[in-house]
Amino acid sequence: MQKTQFLSNSLKYIFVSGISKGFNYLILLYFAVGIYTEQYITILLLLSFEQLLSLTLPLNNSSIIYSKKIEDYGLITNKLISSSLLLTLVYVLGFFLIRDQIYKYFNINEILIFISIFISIIINAYLVYLSNYYKLVEKHNSALLIQLFFLISFISIVAFIFVIENKILAFFLGKTTGLLLILIFLKAFKLDLIKFKFKLLTLDEVKKIANLFSVGILGWISGLGFINLAKMYASPENLITIGYVLNLWNIFLLISIGINAVYHPLIKKQIINNKIAKAKKLKNKALIIYLFIGLLFFMSYLIIQKTEMLVLYPKINAIFSVIPYTIILFVFSVFYYVIHPFYLANDKFGIFNILNIISYAVWVFVMLIGVHFGFKNYLYFLFLLYFLKSIFLYIYAEKKLITTNEDI
Repeated sequence: MQKTQFLSNSLKYIFVSGISKGFNYLILLYFAVGIYTEQYITILLLLSFEQLLSLTLPLNNSSIIYSKKIEDYGLITNKLISSSLLLTLVYVLGFFLIRDQIYKYFNINEILIFISIFISIIINAYLVYLSNYYKLVEKHNSALLIQLFFLISFISIVAFIFVIENKILAFFLGKTTGLLLILIFLKAFKLDLIKFKFKLLTLDEVKKIANLFSVGILGWISGLGFINLAKMYASPENLITIGYVLNLWNIFLLISIGINAVYHPLIKKQIINNKIAKAKKLKNKALIIYLFIGLLFFMSYLIIQKTEMLVLYPKINAIFSVIPYTIILFVFSVFYYVIHPFYLANDKFGIFNILNIISYAVWVFVMLIGVHFGFKNYLYFLFLLYFLKSIFLYIYAEKKLITTNEDI
């Protein structure tokens, strides 16, 4: 019964995430293959900027609530909201101080785009936190409803694209308008967690968030942030290919969101109850499910490729051709996904951060050697990064965090 419920809830999350967030990624693919190709890279760069700002917000590092030491969720929620609002205000002030330099980097000078981004990061962080909270306490219907609300953002983006001539402005203004509407729906469905009170984080909580922030920043480098690095050194063709891979990668992430939404709370529950053997078995099952999904995607790719049905659509075919690369990233990442909650539930935030830093340091060292000898295909550097950060964390967790009496 528990196994059936695990799969059922995971599929619900995958489906809801697909229709609520997946459509936004499809809009980006439309920009990539449609008449707005020139705006595609600019939007990706701005999304990368938005994601970087989001990662710094304590609310967006909501994995802290998976720590076994966090029990008063109402108190930690107020602390995370308070600190996130203050930090967002700092970003707004900083933007107006160096506005010209930011305009020059992105080659765009529309202030409404950046105002939209600042509003988006705080609202989106709050929604992500609420969703994670309801997952943790296993109120999955509430979490699913919040994720379903993200569909409003997609509808708003589409509406603004039809109305506003500047499509980059339309994308971000539409997204922010949709998020503001979602806040209204939260009130209507009584999904707000508590009444807001200004509270400060403790030093121990700040340390945990600092470690999560470090991990998040490094994760940003392996995601949308990577396109900023590639923008400086990669060829235009290589840059577009990387953009395709990262765009498709966001769609693949919806699968991990679905499975981890159910998997992570279960791992915390088993660890709190000191049932490490059960947690280990659950981890192995989740790993098999992930790898099987990767195999299904690859088989589907081979079947579609043999039909040659996309030959008549060069741009769509170009995106389709990078699917194997995205599957490689997915397979590497599944080893990261299945051990992630073991670090959080065991309060190993510092170790988790250090291992991430080591893996990225090794990656930078190898990349510098490769570039020195003339190797500049940044797509392969991306593969190496995902492999290193997954394998380092997985091996340590297997040896130190998931050892049971049965293993001794």
